[in-house]
Amino acid sequence: MWSWKRKHPEGFPRGFRRQRIGISAAKAISHLPPAEIAAFFRQHLEIAEGLLGESYDKRFTPSTFIQQKGNGFRVGWITRNAQHKCVQELPNLADAATDYLLFSLGKGRWMPHMCDQLFFIDGR
Repeated sequence: MWSWKRKHPEGFPRGFRRQRIGISAAKAISHLPPAEIAAFFRQHLEIAEGLLGESYDKRFTPSTFIQQKGNGFRVGWITRNAQHKCVQELPNLADAATDYLLFSLGKGRWMPHMCDQLFFIDGR
């Protein structure tokens, strides 16, 4: 029997769509391996801060988000009715910016606590 329901990848919300990234320096490194992206953000925190600011400036949903919470950061998806889904908490801005960039572009999720591996949406 055929199913017409579209499957959504693990770690991504139902109805996910790639998001626009307006920080050109972040877009320019998005093709790099995730560990290199995280290292770049550690060396260039001002670009990671730019992504944080871009997220705070969003005025639409559904969308990806990055936000500071206490001493850490949260990255996830805000639904049309303001529910937070697929939220991941990260200890620092560099890791959060890496996850936000990859998640927003539909490339996967950054999970530094799992041996600096990227969780690919297609299971690779």
